[in-house]
Amino acid sequence: MLFNYTYITHDIEKLQEYLDFLFTDVWLFAEGDFDAEKLKKNQELYDIYLELDKVDFDPENAKKNEKGKSAYFFNSSIEKIYKAFADINDDTFKLELIDYYSNNNNIEEICKNPKLPVLTYDDLKFKEANLHKELKAFYGNLYGSGSPFNLADFGSLKTKLLPTHYKEFFSSNKRGKCPFCGIRDLKGIHHTKKEAYDHYIPKGNYPFNSINLKNLAPMCNDCNSSYKGTKSIIGTTTNRNKAFYPYANSHPAITDFKITIDLKSNNIQNIEPNDLVLKIECAEYDEEIEAWKRVFGIDERYKALICNESEGNVWFNMIVDGYNNAIAQGYSGSKKDFLNMKLFDTKHTPLSSYGFIKSVFLEKCDELGLF
Repeated sequence: MLFNYTYITHDIEKLQEYLDFLFTDVWLFAEGDFDAEKLKKNQELYDIYLELDKVDFDPENAKKNEKGKSAYFFNSSIEKIYKAFADINDDTFKLELIDYYSNNNNIEEICKNPKLPVLTYDDLKFKEANLHKELKAFYGNLYGSGSPFNLADFGSLKTKLLPTHYKEFFSSNKRGKCPFCGIRDLKGIHHTKKEAYDHYIPKGNYPFNSINLKNLAPMCNDCNSSYKGTKSIIGTTTNRNKAFYPYANSHPAITDFKITIDLKSNNIQNIEPNDLVLKIECAEYDEEIEAWKRVFGIDERYKALICNESEGNVWFNMIVDGYNNAIAQGYSGSKKDFLNMKLFDTKHTPLSSYGFIKSVFLEKCDELGLF
């Protein structure tokens, strides 16, 4: 990614805190049958559980009672997972789960350290099949239209918590561009619509982090749906790699990325992706860059941008035709001076009008004497 986001604190984080409590204070110590008193150390969650327990629910008429369905799902999931933990006979594995829970929620360290021990659903299925089934059913439904957190009891994730987080987030993150591609604009505080939050570490592969805000990052639709989809930025579960962390405190500046373009054709008006060789480098970030390019289709997208008649051709003609027009208007500088003025603009605002890639393309055209 070309730049990092600034993480913000928000009330939505309480949802992850509920889950932390369930894991560390309830499920890990599961023994015998579950009862609501085991939630009393977290008064808020205890009260919510009791309120949800009062909601009527008829499984045969679930579509007519969405609140009942969500209430039943949340409470029954707590109980089923409690029983699955109680049935674990391997105390050593229970202790290992403490580290796995912590590691799976340490998104930054997962991105930085491919050797960090993490738990996958496949690992869990092999070790404790029933726990795997219950955890995947629960965590797989905590985010989205069917989430029990959409209930008013939890603060209404979809209609209140996420919209207010989104507004506050983009009040602090004002660049207006998707950091994962640098191409698309992001809908910010002046839009009525919003971008989707992407699960950076796939929630379908790794348990425990599906509602962790440090694993959720707004992303343009092209990056989120067209390119990333369910791809894993950290590689396969058995062969992980380093990756950029969206909320890193330290991240290379956009000017630290060295982008180079080689042109195999001088026919700019009809240039094709195969005529371009594109490289992106940044000292000490080779592995992260390769993961970023792989998941977000960066090579393909940057080449397509240059080959776009409304972009690459326009950039080129901006110099050729622009200089001729400037001369006609009394400009007395050289073509090189004119080019340097345009390059200053693109480099000064690299995220505006694709400046970070436009400047590299124009410099290459100049190097080949195409102007």
